[in-house]
Amino acid sequence: MDKNDSKNIIYRLEKLLPCYLYTGSSPSLLDNKVSNIKNFLKDKINFDTDFKNFNGFEDIDVDELTGYVDTPSLFSYKKVVVIRYIDSTSVVFQKKIADLVLKSNSKNSNIIFIITSLKQKLSPALLDAANKTGKIIKLKQPSIGVLKKWLAGKSKSDGIKFTGEAEDLIIENVNMDLSLLKKEYIKLYDYISSESEKIINEDIIKNLVNRVYSLKIFDLVDYIGKRDKDNSLKALKSLFEEEHNLIGIVTLLHRMFKCFLYIKSSDSKSSVTDYIENNIKVPPYYVGRMVSKYIKFSDNYTEPEILKIFDILNEYDISLKTSTSEARNLIKKLITEILNIKA
Repeated sequence: MDKNDSKNIIYRLEKLLPCYLYTGSSPSLLDNKVSNIKNFLKDKINFDTDFKNFNGFEDIDVDELTGYVDTPSLFSYKKVVVIRYIDSTSVVFQKKIADLVLKSNSKNSNIIFIITSLKQKLSPALLDAANKTGKIIKLKQPSIGVLKKWLAGKSKSDGIKFTGEAEDLIIENVNMDLSLLKKEYIKLYDYISSESEKIINEDIIKNLVNRVYSLKIFDLVDYIGKRDKDNSLKALKSLFEEEHNLIGIVTLLHRMFKCFLYIKSSDSKSSVTDYIENNIKVPPYYVGRMVSKYIKFSDNYTEPEILKIFDILNEYDISLKTSTSEARNLIKKLITEILNIKA
């Protein structure tokens, strides 16, 4: 790299603010924003030493995070810390991050905070710190209508037709992420171009368009709710093929069975809806579907079985946090125990 390139990189990094807090209702939308930031930083910082990820769905070691933030970089002009889903952390933790963000506003600091949240309601201290040092940016998810309009216009110009079922499924599979929809469309276009009949049906979508990881987890949880052992294990195998932390499965299972208890104890659709909206990270359009599914699935488990499952989930939650190297085996054993339970 010549001196001019180096100066340009430093200039671009100098323009970055100490903190960017992104909020949005879609996990894939937030994750896509982080990916875009990583692409921008490519060749500008040393990713081995100066880019670190923390996830609010997991236990965050505050000392490790603080140590990273406070340690000056020897290899990059700026270093970056990403804290995903900070809304899943405690108010105490958010206050700690707020203090670190304010501290990063000094001239001697070279840290940039990239924070994502599925909720706009966060610690006032964190919101204040983000406002003072950087920007709070709300990422708006396009409506289903916008996605369908884009898909209809693009496919019409290319001489392709989607069946109604195929159109609904591809939008669901990409979790209403327009940028991901555009990528998957290219894959479908390449396939259908060599076919005599230019019609994309539901089976083609199932075979060619991968569901985003967060939806695959929900598929697995749904199969467990149905007590469908074969499909549960198939869905789990699909998740194993991707490099993601699996402890979130335990959290989602715990929340599903808690919904079952709400349904059995009060038979109140509104109480289940409120619980899902406040505790399960899904886009608003998905809440009603989850409520309907959980009301149906709750018939597959008795109340004594659900109470036993809570004990199993708590036991495995502890084991997963202390034995991360055995995560896959533990998750498989957990799911097998739940599906075989009898009160």
